[in-house]
Amino acid sequence: MCGRVMTRHGYSSSGGQRWRCRLCKVTQVGRIDASAKHLDEFLAWLLSGRRQSDMPGGGRAFRRRCQPL
Repeated sequence: MCGRVMTRHGYSSSGGQRWRCRLCKVTQVGRIDASAKHLDEFLAWLLSGRRQSDMPGGGRAFRRRCQPL
C-alpha cells in the first residue's frame, strides 16, 4: 500500500471493515492478528501440565490455532 492514512469505506461482502486511501483510491480489508493471543494460550497449556484431550472438543480447535507455533 501507499502508507498514507486510510479512512473507512464501507464493508466487504464477508462483513469486514473496508479501508480506502483518499489519494490513490486503493482499498483493503483490515484483519486482526491474533497470533500473540494464541501464543499465550499455547504457553499456558504447555506450563499447566493439562492434556489436550481434556480440553473442550478434545483439543482439536486448540491444535488448529496453535499449529503455526
